[in-house]
Amino acid sequence: MHSHHAAFLHFRDVLRSVAPLPEGHQILVLEIELLHALGRASESERRSRVLGRELERLRTHGPHAGHADLEHQLAEARRELARSKAAGQAQLRAMRLEVLSMEAECLALDEVCRSLLVTIEQAACSELAAPGDRARKARVSA
Repeated sequence: MHSHHAAFLHFRDVLRSVAPLPEGHQILVLEIELLHALGRASESERRSRVLGRELERLRTHGPHAGHADLEHQLAEARRELARSKAAGQAQLRAMRLEVLSMEAECLALDEVCRSLLVTIEQAACSELAAPGDRARKARVSA
């Protein structure tokens, strides 16, 4: 149903409903209905202006004008994702190199520790093997 026709039917129904009321009440009810009608008219005009601006935008920029912005945002998001992935991969490679470096350092420290243990064992063995040599050295120096 067309909105003008629906509004007329609604107005006719309001007139029928106020007929049995006293004249003062009729005026009050009709004034309230008029306020409601003015509110609906104002909302219709606002919506018409919004739709008019949208129509003008579509005529000026074409129906796919908003798609270009979305495509640009999507391309930017894809570039950012690629940068993020590359940075993550670079960080992972750096961490792997650091782990390899630490493992090499640990191996070198293990070698130093083994060498020190061998030196300590040799010194302990030489001290145990020659207690008489120490006594002779002590008498010679005295």
